[in-house]
Amino acid sequence: MEASVPPQAAVRRRGFFQRHRAKILLTALVVYTLALGVAVCDDVFHWGIFPTALEREAQGHIRQFDNENEAARKAAADKLAAEVDDFVAIPELIRALGDSSLWVRQAAADCLRRLTKADLPFDPAAAPAERRAAIARWRQWWRENKDRF
Repeated sequence: MEASVPPQAAVRRRGFFQRHRAKILLTALVVYTLALGVAVCDDVFHWGIFPTALEREAQGHIRQFDNENEAARKAAADKLAAEVDDFVAIPELIRALGDSSLWVRQAAADCLRRLTKADLPFDPAAAPAERRAAIARWRQWWRENKDRF
């Protein structure tokens, strides 16, 4: 004989969702609102939590800088300059100056100089403290000059 669910359990199960429907909907609304608030703040304050399609494209080109072959790095830099808007590429390149790979740092510095026509000193082989100071100078330069791009 087949075991069946007692009618009281089915009523209790339906009763739970009916009783807590408003709380569930309110919780979903609060979570949605918080997620939307984080997304808007990310867009306004450029936190980088949710990168745009162009930022992801720039990051993809920058990842290709990590190559011993100088021609491949140059090709990736040329592609970045041609396909990604400078306003998007420059902050990503400044971020890449802090990369752990010497090749990425060198290619990012070269590409930054080419795109910005600025000649701020950056030695990719320098000590980390010196590189952090140079990156801070590039960030300051970008804050002062981004309206030109």
